[in-house]
Amino acid sequence: MQENKTVLITKNLSDVFYQLKNVNNLQILSGCTQEKNIKEKFITLYSIPELCTIEKKERYIEMGAAVTIADLLKAGEKKLPKFILSALSSIGNYTLKNSATVGGNICAKDIKHTLWAPFLVSAARLEIKNQNETMYIPLSKFEGVPEGSILTKIRLPVNEWEVEIFKRVGPTNSISQLSASFAFLVNTERGIITDIKIAFTGAITFFSQEFENKIIGTHLPLSEKKIDEFIQDADAAFDEAKKGKEIAPILKSQFLNLLRNSLEQLT
Repeated sequence: MQENKTVLITKNLSDVFYQLKNVNNLQILSGCTQEKNIKEKFITLYSIPELCTIEKKERYIEMGAAVTIADLLKAGEKKLPKFILSALSSIGNYTLKNSATVGGNICAKDIKHTLWAPFLVSAARLEIKNQNETMYIPLSKFEGVPEGSILTKIRLPVNEWEVEIFKRVGPTNSISQLSASFAFLVNTERGIITDIKIAFTGAITFFSQEFENKIIGTHLPLSEKKIDEFIQDADAAFDEAKKGKEIAPILKSQFLNLLRNSLEQLT
């Protein structure tokens, strides 16, 4: 840990909101996995019991923001879909999994970390609290935790999908401008695609219901010509998503290759 840091340790949410109100420029941290980004004054949430719980219901799993990747992996072995488990397993090494938290992964600034794509396609919802109210926000609408508030829980619906794919690109044990995660889900009925979810997140966020709607209703198996048409549509949609952003060209190539490989599994 860097020197000359002020660390505030709290044991309940009331203490957190009190400190946020009375201490200027206070940073909220949980696992503290990125020391170079830690400010002079920060508060840790790691010791607050309600932020470290995992509750499994019939159709969803709800986790506190301070739940570690390792704890979620262990708790979700018999409940979480395989593509979510793959995403969790891809995050760092054993030591990092035991310190990195779900909330930290979601709230990391600048680049969207590994869990964004699989949580987006799963329709995750975030519980955000301040001293006066509790808000519930779909991850697809999340643009950061408002000042004076904290992310407390993530609710992850657990549905059955016929095709589940997760892939990660970029450095193996770190996050950079070349890092991204890809999630692809499909359900079919009587040889027709009835639902599809696609996300690619990192320095860019590709999650387009308009593009997905172009695929829904398509008859299987997909022909090579049909796949080419979808890739052309995805190419244009990706360019629209990255407008105004400096994105490494390789990310677009990787996304289109991952998408093509996934669609080819439907042939």
